[in-house]
Amino acid sequence: MRLTVRSELEGPETVKIGAVTYVKTVARFAEARLGWTATARVLTATPESGATIREQQEAFEPLRVVQEPEEGDAQAARLAAALRETLTQWAAARTLEFHAATNGAASELVKVAAPQLDELPPPLLTLWLAHALRPTAALPEHAPRPGDVWQEPRDVKVAGWTDAHAGETGEWLEAPPDAGNRAAMRLHVTQEISGKVSEPTPLPAGASDQMAAAQPRNATVEKAERFFAESLTTLSLEDGSVLSASRSARKEIVQVLAAVAGMREAPRFRATLSVQVQIESCVEGRCEAAGNR
Repeated sequence: MRLTVRSELEGPETVKIGAVTYVKTVARFAEARLGWTATARVLTATPESGATIREQQEAFEPLRVVQEPEEGDAQAARLAAALRETLTQWAAARTLEFHAATNGAASELVKVAAPQLDELPPPLLTLWLAHALRPTAALPEHAPRPGDVWQEPRDVKVAGWTDAHAGETGEWLEAPPDAGNRAAMRLHVTQEISGKVSEPTPLPAGASDQMAAAQPRNATVEKAERFFAESLTTLSLEDGSVLSASRSARKEIVQVLAAVAGMREAPRFRATLSVQVQIESCVEGRCEAAGNR
């Protein structure tokens, strides 16, 4: 199992050179990488209700954290510190149990099933990650036929959101047999949720005093939020097990402030939190390359 978490901030900053004030867009990020071994065992299984699975997480690799700019930037340092704290607390050997339905969908996941990411509510990314880290895949109702593509809308209701939209697309793809000559297929799925939030909102990190002064008192600032996820899973046609998987998701929040005198456009800030999961199935020391077979 390999997990990458990346936090990014982008927005305008004012720079004064002599008597002239300029506006430039500044981007910062921090990224953390972590690897470990997960061993899954089926405790009970029935054709009607699915299976209870016990997962043992162990052999955690040292956490690696990088940031840009590398030094001298307080905001980038805060991003890195938040990732380091979150993943350091989570990277501990544990055993957890969950239920897998007959279609492979995981449920009854405890809080420690995934790192509790530092994201504003709703915690869409953290909830998605709890499922993405499991060595299972929720199978669609569509039979596995190479080249079959489907697109379906989804009903979504999020407190405080307006103009919410959601949808899912899927596709069955051919895959070569694995190292053990097992027949396999790939399942490619994308999910998207978007909406707008109008609420009294603190100024984003990086907003200058000039930008703050331009905001009306008790102003309601509109934010646009978007969640996008993509998964490419290679499945055994013999037993439906996951041979390898590459899964990623991101949550993006765009906040636009009131116009500021002297700026061509209203200040626009973007915060992005993203995750990437790589799963390699290992049997007797042989591992499948995640998502690239």
